[in-house]
Amino acid sequence: MAFARKHKGTWCAKWKDAAGHWREKRTNYATKAQAVRLAQDLERQAERQRFGLEPLPTDAPRTTFADAVKLWWDEYASKLRSHGALVSHKDLHLLPALGSLPLAEVTPGRIEALLNSKSDALAPETVNKLRSTIRRIFNIAAKRGLWRGPNPVREVEKRKVPRRLPRFLREDEVEPLLRALAPEWRSLFATAIYTGMRKGELLGLQRPEVDLAAGTIAVARSWDRDTTKGGHADLIPIADGLRPFIVAALNASPSEFVFPRADGKMHNPTLKLDVVLRRALKRAGLVSGYVHKCRRCGHSESASDQELRRCPKCKMKLWPKPVPKDLTFHSLRHTAATLLLKAGVPLETVRRLLRHSDPKLTADVYGHLEVEDIRAGVNRLPSFADLAPTVPAVEELRAVAGERGPDVAPVWHVPRSDGEPSGGENAKPYDSGDLQWRAWWDSDPRPLASEANTLSS
Repeated sequence: MAFARKHKGTWCAKWKDAAGHWREKRTNYATKAQAVRLAQDLERQAERQRFGLEPLPTDAPRTTFADAVKLWWDEYASKLRSHGALVSHKDLHLLPALGSLPLAEVTPGRIEALLNSKSDALAPETVNKLRSTIRRIFNIAAKRGLWRGPNPVREVEKRKVPRRLPRFLREDEVEPLLRALAPEWRSLFATAIYTGMRKGELLGLQRPEVDLAAGTIAVARSWDRDTTKGGHADLIPIADGLRPFIVAALNASPSEFVFPRADGKMHNPTLKLDVVLRRALKRAGLVSGYVHKCRRCGHSESASDQELRRCPKCKMKLWPKPVPKDLTFHSLRHTAATLLLKAGVPLETVRRLLRHSDPKLTADVYGHLEVEDIRAGVNRLPSFADLAPTVPAVEELRAVAGERGPDVAPVWHVPRSDGEPSGGENAKPYDSGDLQWRAWWDSDPRPLASEANTLSS
């Protein structure tokens, strides 16, 4: 029975090896549960070796995890379109923690401990990508004969990723955005909104792939690679509203690329189109609020408008800075799908435009739009709006409190069944509603002036 014990401040894992002998291994784990998990993993491995399901340690080739990572990188990862993101997986997260270990010691317990240590700094989706990277490393090692056992990642569960709604532009926001863009960017952004093409697919698009006579675009490459993210070429139509933008881009381009740089070369993948988008959103007034900042003392405060405000510290005028809507260039792809679905276009048609290989992916991302179908159903319920109480606004509460003094709470009265206000003959209902509202007073725990004097005496 595998177990863990603490020796000189260090947790040690104990288990029986394939020969039935007790083995002990010092760990750097902080908790007993992690050490027990490692001991159980090693004991299960020894049991499989005892029954011949895995080779004994002396029969297995001496390969470290770093060797397997190098093999995976040379033969697989370096050729991927997203190899740049995998560099951080390899150099920042995997090699420092597991690189020096033999593959036989990279157990499910160690992998679980590594992923748990990254949970605070990385999002659950990124942690799952690390898990997937380790799984691929073991698969490549097994194909090349460097690993003969089962993939240890199988016993490590995926992290739950919270579902987020996609961010997009409303229909009435598209035109102001396009007007606010500089002419050299307008055709590119319009094509993204009309087609839902990705950034690399747009900037890698070439003249032969645009057929104005047939009204189609062949999406066959991403950046300088002859493949897209989905690994297949697709044909999508050119909408009537998009045609003038495509013609303008072709006429302005000095090279084979449809959306090139000024010198005709393809844009660099580091091109920050998100910055271009945010600046255009500010100019178009598509903002989520404003930050009012004092240029003298640095004081800042957030507000929903840009009305004149003064600094509470130095009384200087605050400078309003617009905060654009939280959108990225990829949000234009979501905008294309959302506007089509809201216009009644079938989900399957939207899937074909976005070129999703799995219909479930389209349904999962854009299924929230079915709320409009649900709205039609719930609106069939009877309405009782005439019974809803009228509650004064917060500003009105403060105004009344100021008139009556800081220690007097405002009172609103609920009408009786005969239509007269409750509270006696002298009761005067509030102008904006007959509601007896004492929550404002009850939620203030501060004592009155008379009570404060009593407590202090």
